[in-house]
Amino acid sequence: MRKCAVLLVLFLIPTAVFAQSDDDWRRRRARDYRDTPRESAFELTPFVGYRWGGTIFASQTFIFDEDVDVADSANFGINFGIPLGDTGMKLELMANRQSSELETESGLFQPEQRVADIDVTYLHAGLQIPFARSRNAVPYAIVSAGIANLDPQLSGVSDETKFSASAGLGVKVPMSRALAIRLEGRGYYTTLEDQNDCAFCDYFYNRDFYQGEVNLGLTFSF
Repeated sequence: MRKCAVLLVLFLIPTAVFAQSDDDWRRRRARDYRDTPRESAFELTPFVGYRWGGTIFASQTFIFDEDVDVADSANFGINFGIPLGDTGMKLELMANRQSSELETESGLFQPEQRVADIDVTYLHAGLQIPFARSRNAVPYAIVSAGIANLDPQLSGVSDETKFSASAGLGVKVPMSRALAIRLEGRGYYTTLEDQNDCAFCDYFYNRDFYQGEVNLGLTFSF
């Protein structure tokens, strides 16, 4: 009888240990879930960043006698993410503005000449697609399309609104269930017309408008 009691105790000890370990794992998982933003949450992300690139060729306008570049400068904007069920994907609406200058292209070691101020604004709708989601980080891909508004600050000159698209990669680092830091890199493509009648030139030289940027934002989930 004593041997049976000893064997019963030896059997119950590991069972209790495993049960306690399982309970601890469940509590840790629940705590991790509480600290991670819900996949079905809306997201609002104000951000600041740095944008580079963008050339307007002389053949695209009768205003400039030579090609002009958009100077690298800061940008700012806001994203609003709308959840698509519990998939983790979000429909994202973005407004993004850059106030910069147009400069003439220069040779090696020659200073660039300022031509005019210019505002470049993107209004896009897109899809945020997360992958490899974890408690510590949520990497994602982003694709979007919409319009780009190019507004040179020159007397007698009107702004132009063209189709544009973008793609990029980013990561969100949760700080709490309602707050995360968001870091993102994105490239933009905007179609621009060429006023030159040389179809051969259009074929061999891509005259569209390209820019790249990196952004840092604070994401509020609700």
